[in-house]
Amino acid sequence: MPQVQRKLATLAAAMVAVVVLVAVVVLGSSAAASDARRSSPVATAAGVSPIPPATVTATLLTRLPGTLARGAAVRSAELGVRAFTNARRGFALANLRSGTYPAATVDGGKIWRVDGPPFWIPAADAPAVVTRVGAGDPDTYFAWGGPGGGTAVDVSADGGTRWWQAYLGSVLMAVVAGGDGRLVALAQNPESVNRFSTGVTWVYISTDDGHHWRYSTRFGAGG
Repeated sequence: MPQVQRKLATLAAAMVAVVVLVAVVVLGSSAAASDARRSSPVATAAGVSPIPPATVTATLLTRLPGTLARGAAVRSAELGVRAFTNARRGFALANLRSGTYPAATVDGGKIWRVDGPPFWIPAADAPAVVTRVGAGDPDTYFAWGGPGGGTAVDVSADGGTRWWQAYLGSVLMAVVAGGDGRLVALAQNPESVNRFSTGVTWVYISTDDGHHWRYSTRFGAGG
């Protein structure tokens, strides 16, 4: 019996040692992971988030063959969200069979017309999809990806005569016009948009009507 008791005591001691060893390994791994998160720019389930580009340059949109010309009539039922700069002038997205177009009204919404080349066409890539619109002064309109959209932001500062499109490389959550003529875009790092990580917001500012977007390290900073 004493021999059996000694064996049981030895086995118990071994099990305790194993438990202690496992605890040390787990705690050590957790500490290392915590240190890695503190020392990394952004730790996500997919790894370290990329550094946003310092400057993004927009390109001038042109009409593509087979798409509607500026001035073509658009039915109100084909319009999505709308933004008005005053009681008469407004801007909206027209979701047509040939693509998503900017549309404008100058009579309070009675008549809407295509106001530029398409922002997105069915054969194009998903990053060009826009779902939200906004406006600054009566001649400044802009559209951006928004929830479920892409990474593009489209801007016109001359009432739709010319449109500039930039891809900010992130999920665009909002674009707002400042009182000083600046445009501010809030983008969500796509690698952080999941339930395993903390969202990382990138701020871009344009001071030249959307021709260039500059990354800002703090909200409200000059571009």
